[in-house]
Amino acid sequence: MRVLVLALFCSSWLLAAGPPNNWTGPYAPCTASPELLKYQSMNLGVRIATANAALAAQFQRAMDFWSTVIDMRWHADATSLCAVQLLDGEPQLFEDSTVAKSHLSERSGFQGWIAFNAKAPLTRDELFLTAVHELGHLLGLPHNPDTASVMYYTNREGPSLLDAADLLSLSTRHRLRDTAQRAPVTCVNPHFVGAPPIAPLHSFRRRMFSNVR
Repeated sequence: MRVLVLALFCSSWLLAAGPPNNWTGPYAPCTASPELLKYQSMNLGVRIATANAALAAQFQRAMDFWSTVIDMRWHADATSLCAVQLLDGEPQLFEDSTVAKSHLSERSGFQGWIAFNAKAPLTRDELFLTAVHELGHLLGLPHNPDTASVMYYTNREGPSLLDAADLLSLSTRHRLRDTAQRAPVTCVNPHFVGAPPIAPLHSFRRRMFSNVR
């Protein structure tokens, strides 16, 4: 039985998340974010602007996962020519207690940023799956009512996957890899393929996010 809590997984698709206020220096907007809207092959520059080393590592592995699903490559890019930017979100961005937010791809001035709530005590696997979820939004996926989907609106226990509805929606926007033509596609952390994970992969440990101070 699924156990809810950690509050909302994210609210990026339903609520317009305003950009962080610190758009200066290394936190300037990414100018190549429209690259995320291309149907053909993409080569995405990714700027990692987080102080959380664990988050940075899992975000990059989430990028590796998505590169196995759609026709894309990615590379680190610390300049404004990036297409995707990972940020430590400012407190006011998370007054609704969400774990992470991404910029809506259908909004004007799309800038391709994803911000994480620094007060959310996420495990390695939670960071990975949350990054997969938020990147799904940047690639145009809405929330999915299927509780097994990684695009479900809140976190859950058990395997997370891209189901037939996710892949169909994705295929209208991006070219799928041959290996992703059939549903479901299980969200596997590429770093741990072939090696036993420290904790059960894809299993969220329950925490009351409201208790975090």
